[in-house]
Amino acid sequence: MLVYEVNLEVKEEAKFAFAGWLPGHIDQMLKFEGFKAAQWFFRNHEEEDREPNGSQLWTIQYIIESKDNLETYLKRHAPKMREEAIAKFGDKFSATRRVLHLLSVAGADFDV
Repeated sequence: MLVYEVNLEVKEEAKFAFAGWLPGHIDQMLKFEGFKAAQWFFRNHEEEDREPNGSQLWTIQYIIESKDNLETYLKRHAPKMREEAIAKFGDKFSATRRVLHLLSVAGADFDV
């Protein structure tokens, strides 16, 4: 299991429209093979030593079954999914991504 993390910074003028659009986008992502769940987090500017500028900082973490599932998504589906956001919001947001590989889970009632 691994986590595909998308970190978003959405400009003030687009944050409400983006927040309305994002749940549907997440639902589409969860239809790809191996994508099991998603979590959407709010991040504070202060916690990242950044000056508040009116933008929203969000992190979406997708729980994915295997590296193969992620590689298939990145090769076959990611360009289209990313283009949809760019077509709708243009330069009103930025996104960075990273992959986290699970080593262990402690102290939780959680199936790995």
